[in-house]
Amino acid sequence: MPGTPPNILVVIPLYNHAQTVRAVVEATLQYHPQVLVVDDGSSDAGATVLAGLDVRILRHAQNRGKGTALQTALDEAERLGFSHILTLDADGQHEPADLPRFLTAIAEVPQAIIVGKRDFDQASIPGSSRFGRRFSNFWLRVQTGKSLGDTQSGFRAYPVKIVRGLRLHETRYSYEVEVLVRAAWAGVKLRDLAISVYYPPPGERVSHFHAFMDNFRLTLLNTRLTLRSITPWPHRRLVASGEVEQKISILHPLVSLRRLLTENITPVQLAAAGAVGVLLGTLPLLAAHTIAILLVAGFFRLNKVAAVGASQLCMPPLVPGLCIELGYFMRYGEFLTELSLQTLGYQALDRLYEWLLGSLVLAPLLAALVASVIYLMALTIRRDAQHPEDGDGSVATPVESTAEPQGWTSRSIGSSWQHQSFYLMIRLGGRRAAYSLLYLVVGYYALLPSVRRKCQPYLQRRFPQAGTWASLGNRYRMCLELGKVLVDRALVGILGPKRVAVALHGRQELLDLLAEGKGLILVNAHVGCWQVAMSALGFMQLPVNLLMQRDAGDIDRHYFEHAGQECPYRIIDPQGFLGGALEMVAVLKRGEVLSVMGDRMLGEDRNGVAIEFMGGEVTLPFSAYKLASATGAPIVALFSYKTGPDSYALKLYRGIRVPPDLGRGSEVFVPYVREFAATLEAFCQEHPFQFFNFFDMWQDDAAE
Repeated sequence: MPGTPPNILVVIPLYNHAQTVRAVVEATLQYHPQVLVVDDGSSDAGATVLAGLDVRILRHAQNRGKGTALQTALDEAERLGFSHILTLDADGQHEPADLPRFLTAIAEVPQAIIVGKRDFDQASIPGSSRFGRRFSNFWLRVQTGKSLGDTQSGFRAYPVKIVRGLRLHETRYSYEVEVLVRAAWAGVKLRDLAISVYYPPPGERVSHFHAFMDNFRLTLLNTRLTLRSITPWPHRRLVASGEVEQKISILHPLVSLRRLLTENITPVQLAAAGAVGVLLGTLPLLAAHTIAILLVAGFFRLNKVAAVGASQLCMPPLVPGLCIELGYFMRYGEFLTELSLQTLGYQALDRLYEWLLGSLVLAPLLAALVASVIYLMALTIRRDAQHPEDGDGSVATPVESTAEPQGWTSRSIGSSWQHQSFYLMIRLGGRRAAYSLLYLVVGYYALLPSVRRKCQPYLQRRFPQAGTWASLGNRYRMCLELGKVLVDRALVGILGPKRVAVALHGRQELLDLLAEGKGLILVNAHVGCWQVAMSALGFMQLPVNLLMQRDAGDIDRHYFEHAGQECPYRIIDPQGFLGGALEMVAVLKRGEVLSVMGDRMLGEDRNGVAIEFMGGEVTLPFSAYKLASATGAPIVALFSYKTGPDSYALKLYRGIRVPPDLGRGSEVFVPYVREFAATLEAFCQEHPFQFFNFFDMWQDDAAE
């Protein structure tokens, strides 16, 4: 069940709709008591017609545009402490009866922007509106890789703090396009919600959309946003969406192809679309490339996004320069070697002619080359997706997942070919074959100085009396246990979950805690193999959310990636907005499971406290205990460990109860962090070679 609905303010921007706004506000008040009308300089009596209604009213002295009106509403909502604004138009187009469905959707995804998708299956819908919606939807997809059914709808829900954190520049109708694009770039989820719509007869409808100026502004905006979308600089993230950004761009070819292949597009169709994009992108169709590509792709029913994306390869200066050089050679038998105002300025028409000549030769060649590359890449991706492994099983996910496929992996050691070698051994001979290779490989790694530096801080404290040879043996055993965990993780994905048995200790205790309805915080550590062991949590029938920092450079694959499945967990990124705090609170309010690592800091040091651990002082995070105090959620220390060649255990080691409303200071949480540290130290005594936190936790300790 969703949590308590957020504090929501309904906003109605108003400009010269005095005849309809009162009816809209009255209908809105039947469903929600908090309403704000922003009169954007109306000249037809404006909000004065609302006299006697219990609504807030703000006025602009002159018309400043719908975008400015919405920004005014956001400022007011933030000042008054509202978490969301829910906007609908004053012209009567939107039906306030749809408000309850919006309120429910906001409670389910509080950090998303929710856009009403109008029902356009009506004869009264103008053809220009249909075209405008399709065109705007297309550009959102090109610029962000995200899809919405109605990007021009004004019936929307905005999270106040998130939208206030965006850098927005538009002030009129184009604001509603810009906010979606920049929000998607910032990691904000975009969601559709079907709504009804009323379009009055043409003679009765009052529209303030200026066909020339507003379309001109939208054209300039889409040009800027498209150019920004293909630049290599990363976007500023406000929210950790748990999703991998999937733009359709030449800078992300594999991700783009995977995205497109999920939509029933064949490799041949993708290759054809790419060929059209490159073919037309090479020609000197000045300021008309995109329009030409859209027309041709539409005529031949090719994917427009793939065609426009492939045309990015032809952007100046490289491809036009090659065409000009070839055209010059075709005219004069030599290459153009002088670049000056004379050759590129005064002789511009000659260069344009040579561009055309050269493109007639290069365009089909480049189109064929790009089409071949796209086809081979798409064919490989599709084959891997359809037959992810040669094994005979798949991984049973512990909960029903609504997340999109994830591309993240965990940090590991070794090169890509070494990992692939182990995957091959698993397919050929199972665990025994992979373990046999592992014993040899680990011997090499245990001798490396870099591995010794990673293992030694922990091993010296766990085995303080160990000499040189004993230390080497301990290091070998620790690396061997890690290697077995990585092999087992791949084994589960390649050959199926039945290859590893997981015993759960504390099942009834977990059920009793979940029955309290306040959610559950699992505080884990870098021990055993949580990715495999947590499959034992399927009995809870609740979503599992992981606070996890992703690293795109990792090469080791998780079990569900081997199995070709979506990530069974929802990922919360600690590098996101407010460290993912809002998402974690929402998870617990929904009564779901939140899993965090308690033995390593993610984010700033101010989120940690100094605790004694294994004879020295370490800094451990207290965020989980602060969340427990704020929400009333119980905490359990849940650790996994390997118990045999093909078995693991997942054990509830300790329950930790944090009193409510302890306050903001860090010191009040020290006793509860200390409980976790004592539990982890006891685990290390029982399973000394299954603690895989390979970094110096005591690096600031004077004893080092």
